[in-house]
Amino acid sequence: MRSQGHGCLLRRRGWLVLIAAAGVYLAFALTNLSVPGPNYDEVADAIPALELLRGEAPASALKQVVVFGQPLPLMMSHYIGPTSTYISLLGFLLFGPSIESLRLTQTLLGLVTLFLLWQLARTWFDDQTASLAALLAATAPVFIWWHRAGIFFASPMLPLSLGMLLALTHWWRSRHGAALIAACFLFGLGCTTKLLFAWWLIPLGITALFGLGIGRIRARLPGRLTFALAGVACLAGLSPLLVHNIPNLDTLSFIAQNLIRSQLYGHNNLDFFNNLRFQAEQFFRLMGGDTLEFNAPAALPLAGFAFVASAGHVMASLKQTDVNARLPRLFAVVSVLTIIPLATFSVSSIGGRHLFILLPIAVILIACALVDNMRRLSGRPVRHLPLGLLGALVLNNLVANFAIWQFFAQSGGRGLWSDAINRTAEVLATTFAGRPIVAMDWGFERSVALLTKGQVRLREAYEYTQSPSARFAELSAVLLREPAHVYLFHAPQVTAFSGHWPVFQRAALTMRRELVQTHVIVERDGTPHTLIYEARPMPRLFDQPALRNPRHAWVGDGLELLGGDVSYDPTSREVFVMLYWRAHSDSLPDDTVLVHIVNQATGEVVAIGDAQPFYGHYPFSGWRAGEVVATPYWVVLPADLPAGVYQVRVGVYDAQTGQRHRIADPKNDAAGDSLMLQTFALP
Repeated sequence: MRSQGHGCLLRRRGWLVLIAAAGVYLAFALTNLSVPGPNYDEVADAIPALELLRGEAPASALKQVVVFGQPLPLMMSHYIGPTSTYISLLGFLLFGPSIESLRLTQTLLGLVTLFLLWQLARTWFDDQTASLAALLAATAPVFIWWHRAGIFFASPMLPLSLGMLLALTHWWRSRHGAALIAACFLFGLGCTTKLLFAWWLIPLGITALFGLGIGRIRARLPGRLTFALAGVACLAGLSPLLVHNIPNLDTLSFIAQNLIRSQLYGHNNLDFFNNLRFQAEQFFRLMGGDTLEFNAPAALPLAGFAFVASAGHVMASLKQTDVNARLPRLFAVVSVLTIIPLATFSVSSIGGRHLFILLPIAVILIACALVDNMRRLSGRPVRHLPLGLLGALVLNNLVANFAIWQFFAQSGGRGLWSDAINRTAEVLATTFAGRPIVAMDWGFERSVALLTKGQVRLREAYEYTQSPSARFAELSAVLLREPAHVYLFHAPQVTAFSGHWPVFQRAALTMRRELVQTHVIVERDGTPHTLIYEARPMPRLFDQPALRNPRHAWVGDGLELLGGDVSYDPTSREVFVMLYWRAHSDSLPDDTVLVHIVNQATGEVVAIGDAQPFYGHYPFSGWRAGEVVATPYWVVLPADLPAGVYQVRVGVYDAQTGQRHRIADPKNDAAGDSLMLQTFALP
């Protein structure tokens, strides 16, 4: 009887439970909104809103539309619309532009989601189920912390999903055409928000087909007027996406280009079973209380196991319930069983973020199973077991949330969520005010823009790959011509797209630029996070450095080869040669340095890397008597070279005549006026 008493309490005081759940949610979500540091993707869609507030065109949006002379964001990418942008704009207008106001707005959106979740569970089942669902959701770490950073996780899809399902349920039960029209508008708006919202069509269709049958569906079809208005409402919600695709079908073209493997991150959509295993694991982890993205402490996965058990219970109960009770249960199970496999396909990459849309349904499913067992066990000795499980789940969530809150308070966030970006923005706004600043890795530009309220805007100069193309090397050379530029890199352990630093470093060395590290911005524990560089001309040096391989060979009349180093990189099949010179004249000719790779066994020249010093950026004619200069050279080996020992031979010749200068080598190994510097083995 006592279990029945608990049930009556939940039925009578469902609103009180909802208010209490909302209070717990807000207590965690609104604590210290400045941490962790703003992630690039978290603020990305808010930057066009900031630009509008500043009276600027929303250049950060992929496409704009002009309304009454005012340019407005139309689409943020080919498959993401401006919903989060306009929500952010509303928040900025109410609370001012800042990371705190952005997170406050997203947190309040989560409060709307919580209410709609409660209302949907109440509509599908009863007050007991709604109360338990609200309590479980409001304490779930993923629900709290992902909503707080809502844009990163496309959180507007959750209230749109729940609103659509509520409207569809109301239409099915009451036949009110306005409810169907509202549901269709929300569906269109959801697809505009993020195209994967269309996934809902699959579980809805399967539930209708197998839960109702063709006959019942036909009997409930709306009239022509309602059907037409519903279609218009759907098109209205879809209008930004539709306008974006006129006339070139840009979204479809983008999907086609990424159909097999995504161009951005290389995700293989054909590797279905490995992708399915990964996504199933991600869903279990997020249901279990792991926030996945923040490197924060994770809860014990009690809720993950509870979800698996609840799904099994609900599937087993499908035959024992009437149609009105069966349809929500069937839909909840089918949603999980279909959307997780659908989430293995992506035009970018896969991960738990794409499954956030399932969280409310999964929570309702757990609440449904708990209430079923409360009723089934009523009057038995184990009648308190479901309430005990509920208490364990809520307590586990609360402990995890305290741990996450403490983690953020102490660390300020880690990696690409670190509040080191706040200190970076402060340095850029003060020390480098007015200087052109170039972001050489993902994760800087939009975060800095919001933190400085748009006063500091960075130029982004990187590629979404770990192996930058030749175009990036060319761009680096162009950037290095401007001495005022300031360059931002992440420390290696934070870098999103590695591979850019060595290419940029080579470009600087080639152009005789010294990359001077002016600032190291650290995380709260002292771990390096952001590295700030300036590129300055290398100073003239007149002191001889310590040499590993001294040579002191004379080349021509006024040039001494002090020594040289050789290294071979088997990954790139590239030989790096560094030559150390001393000028003994102020008027050296603009000669070319000979750098040949020679097969020691056959004497064949297999690769040539001839070039002026610093590839023409600092020729011999610019050197001063007594100056010591280290010049770099890179030689790429042919792919079909046989294994063996190869020589690196160097010299100097007149580029006009091809005449080599004589070499006086202390080792007497300069046949043909090319000095044998070192050898290396090719395996």
